[in-house]
Amino acid sequence: MKIFIQLLFLALFLSACISSERKEGATQDKLIIYAAFEHEQVDEYMRAFKDLYPQVETELMIDSHGVVMAKLLAERQNPRADVVFGLSVFNVLQLKELELLAPLQLGNVGEFKDGFRDKDAPPYYVGLSGVESVIIVNEKELQKRDLPIPSSYKDLTNPVYKGLITMPNPTSSGTGFLSVAGWMELYGEEGAWEFMRNLDSNIAFYTHSGSKPARMAASGEYPVGISLGYRGHKMLKDGQSIRMIFPSEGYGWDLESLALIKKNEIKQSAKDFIDFAASKDAMSLYANNNALTAITTDKEPPLGYLKEQKNLSVDFERFAKERDAILKKWDELFKNKTEAK
Repeated sequence: MKIFIQLLFLALFLSACISSERKEGATQDKLIIYAAFEHEQVDEYMRAFKDLYPQVETELMIDSHGVVMAKLLAERQNPRADVVFGLSVFNVLQLKELELLAPLQLGNVGEFKDGFRDKDAPPYYVGLSGVESVIIVNEKELQKRDLPIPSSYKDLTNPVYKGLITMPNPTSSGTGFLSVAGWMELYGEEGAWEFMRNLDSNIAFYTHSGSKPARMAASGEYPVGISLGYRGHKMLKDGQSIRMIFPSEGYGWDLESLALIKKNEIKQSAKDFIDFAASKDAMSLYANNNALTAITTDKEPPLGYLKEQKNLSVDFERFAKERDAILKKWDELFKNKTEAK
């Protein structure tokens, strides 16, 4: 009886080991994508990929730019992801600097607009779509308070908006950082810090999410928010009462980028996904959500966007290198107003 029980336990142990090996093997065969697009965007884009490659099994990890980047860095010695999809160019440039990316072999890279692709040939990343910093306002709430509708960033430093503005914390939000980078291009470094000090006087608090200021503006509680253009578009599409304002001075922007993680062996499915995500057909999908795409499409700008964009000329490589120093200084000056997690 004792021997039978020992054999039974051994069989169960071996069965568990085989099952574990099968699971690990299945994971190795999967195409693993770390995405920083919004969930509803990823769903749309992945459906189109699945239509072309129904046989490819995929595993998605979707999170904010900061979380995706932290995970990639934590796994750098034994990378799990095959592809990064929609990650901020500021983060992707850091991955390139750390030699964590593989070069992309794209037949259509010549179709990409200047500024939407890596300067190296072959490129280590390409931008797919551009996202911009905008002002989201609740017009009805401002009218109730007999306050003007802001049309520029400088307007936001007017004391009449004291305690009525929220914006994302750039240390935890990609939207927050692209806003700061835009102000540094617009006003110069010292001028940008002076602007941010003046703006801080009117800030109720800083959010961890780039979308939250838009949602708070819609609720009317804090009727002015610095947020992401796409979030404003989505809220308008959903019938919410907000207005997107593109600051008259111009505005900072970021590239939602595509890159291939360097591994000893690159999966064919990863190469197929790169080709799909950089294709002109995929650009038409991105154009449903963003006015800026790497390859020109024939689509009209999405709801809420301007026909003529006024995005600033942002030096992505410079800000990728200076990002940590900028965020350290920002944290020292303004972190006391950041919302609790």
